[in-house]
Amino acid sequence: MPALDIPKRRSRQGLATNSFPAGFLEFQHPKLTDKPPTGAGWIHEVKFDGYRMQVHVRRGRSTLYTRNGNDWTERLPHVAIMAGELPDCVLDAELCALGPEGYSDFSALRRSLTRGKDHDLVLMCFHALFEGDTDLRPFTLGTRKTVLRKLLDVGEPADDVLRYVEPVAGEGKGLLDAACQLSMEGVVSKRLDSLYRAGKGDAWLKAKCRPAETVVIGGWKSSGGLGLSRLLAGVMQPDGRLRYVGSIGSGFGRERGLLAKLKALEAPAQPFSAGEPPRKTSDVHWVRPELLAEVQIAEMTGGGKLRQPVFKGLREDLS
Repeated sequence: MPALDIPKRRSRQGLATNSFPAGFLEFQHPKLTDKPPTGAGWIHEVKFDGYRMQVHVRRGRSTLYTRNGNDWTERLPHVAIMAGELPDCVLDAELCALGPEGYSDFSALRRSLTRGKDHDLVLMCFHALFEGDTDLRPFTLGTRKTVLRKLLDVGEPADDVLRYVEPVAGEGKGLLDAACQLSMEGVVSKRLDSLYRAGKGDAWLKAKCRPAETVVIGGWKSSGGLGLSRLLAGVMQPDGRLRYVGSIGSGFGRERGLLAKLKALEAPAQPFSAGEPPRKTSDVHWVRPELLAEVQIAEMTGGGKLRQPVFKGLREDLS
């Protein structure tokens, strides 16, 4: 499938601002769809399995923000130094660890972050939101991609850490099929003429290879009073109540220090106010609902329960 030669096209709306942003900018997010859209007006990108990051570079210094606007610059010193090699800009990217085959590996990302080692992490860059003091959000995707490619052309070693995400033209189904065969996350499709708008809209659509859910950990079960046998998970409702959605019994063995984190949050009262959580026994431990986790599932049942959940890793970027 050919990579796309993106033309430069300027938005008629002109510039939104002419000053570099003082802090975090709200991200644009894709809507979930069953399959990628068709038509010449769309481009398609692989959906990477990592943490969304926003990169601000000003006068040789960079600031790295998570999806929720938390400053992670000190947690990612090597990545921050490499980003500082870029000209003044703001980028939308995904922080990833790449496995031996060159594909993003969420478990490897979690291990690197837990160990405080970021030398093997990369930023897969999708969009340029600012070039110097020029706000690029009112410009089309085509223009932003052209500027992004130019910004990232700084040579080694920075261009080995900050990588341009090549969009693909044509039908997105072929890219999705290939991504799923390689056990990747899926595909994000974007309208080539779209502007960058905060929040969700119809201009970005994501098709996933397998369902996943972000859950709140509300407790755990121990085996014979010791160790960790299952995680008790919930989903926050619009009314603010935490609804119990089931327990997770696999996948968390590689999450270093998870039990210690749970014990530090142990609480006398259960956090669930909806659903049917297990009754309190000596093997059931409640925690303050502060840890979020990514869980791969077969489906969310009609009764609102996780089916065949597998723990992928904590989502510290969302906490």
